[in-house]
Amino acid sequence: MQQKVLIVGGGFGGIRTALDLAKKGGFEITLISKNPNFEYYPGLHKILGISERVTVQVPLATIFKNKQVTLVIDTVVEVDLEQKRVTTNTGVFQGDFLVIAVGSQTEYFGIAGLPEMAYGFKSVAEAKKLRAHIETLFEKHAKTEKTETVVGLHMVIVGAGPNGVDLAGELASLDKYLAKKYGVLESFITVDLIEAGSRVLGMMSESVSHQVEQRLRSLGVNILCNRELRKEDSWTVKFADMTIGAQTLVWTAGIITNELVTKIKGLTLAKRNRVIVDNYLQPTNGESVFKDVFCIGDIADTKYAGLAQTALSDGTYVARTISKESAGKHLKNYSAKPVAYNIGVGPRWAVLTIGSFETFGLLPHVMRTLIDIRFFLSILPVREVWKLYSK
Repeated sequence: MQQKVLIVGGGFGGIRTALDLAKKGGFEITLISKNPNFEYYPGLHKILGISERVTVQVPLATIFKNKQVTLVIDTVVEVDLEQKRVTTNTGVFQGDFLVIAVGSQTEYFGIAGLPEMAYGFKSVAEAKKLRAHIETLFEKHAKTEKTETVVGLHMVIVGAGPNGVDLAGELASLDKYLAKKYGVLESFITVDLIEAGSRVLGMMSESVSHQVEQRLRSLGVNILCNRELRKEDSWTVKFADMTIGAQTLVWTAGIITNELVTKIKGLTLAKRNRVIVDNYLQPTNGESVFKDVFCIGDIADTKYAGLAQTALSDGTYVARTISKESAGKHLKNYSAKPVAYNIGVGPRWAVLTIGSFETFGLLPHVMRTLIDIRFFLSILPVREVWKLYSK
């Protein structure tokens, strides 16, 4: 009799676990996701780009076509770790193994007015909403007085991590394109990148920060470090030492695990509500372990959590662990793999770091495209990838 594997989450970790287990065979696999599409978050910046060719989401049904995976599109309302049981709006599912891979969401740190007024940049829907908003602003302010236009086309991005830097570069280029399209003077447009820390990309070396800051300034982005957001109103953004008049604020400064994690009884949570796990990515409180339950990707309290490449690596590891355990073989301890960073900063320019190696410009941009294609080839047939890049 086949053992049942329940996977909650259709992101990087979830689909990698399901695909790897399906290749091994011998399992009854059910993947539960509230989103019918897999969203390729590293490509969100493309929605703000000038090109019409955007490849950022793929139907899960396409990924699992002809695979031994049952796909359930529904919202999870309860997870019982002891029973390895998942309850959704329309059904109850139980397995021999349970993998939780629900990812993360935007964190607003309790700042008054921020969730209602700011634009997020963590999903395809949020990115499309922001793109439509910016297009509307240019169309509107092509006909307004100078003072109103300057305020209306002042855009503030809070958070100079990889997501914020990537967005700032694309937004600066998009603004120039839209200025020509709608006949708006470029001097009326302002893009500010705000960072609470002392420099952009604070998790990387100072040399990388310096190169990226130079690149952003060459694109016309203003960089303001050591600033913390206090409050945002409809027309003003308030910091500890200044107030900025702007109608558009994009928040990329914080992420936290998916709220479902806080509702699952028995999990012990660390910073950002990440789950404390043992040497096999099983949730633990230090004394007891939920055996055959795995928390992976963004929600696991591991060294490189929060990155797509970590979620993919976790998925592969858990698939192997489940396969070995079901066969009674010795299990290998989890070891977090070092990560590489490839961050775009406007059209045809990126930074790539692998350990102490750093390179900038066109070559990392080309490599980024190749990395994207390689990933899609790992989850889709060649013909489907061809469709994505030839449409």
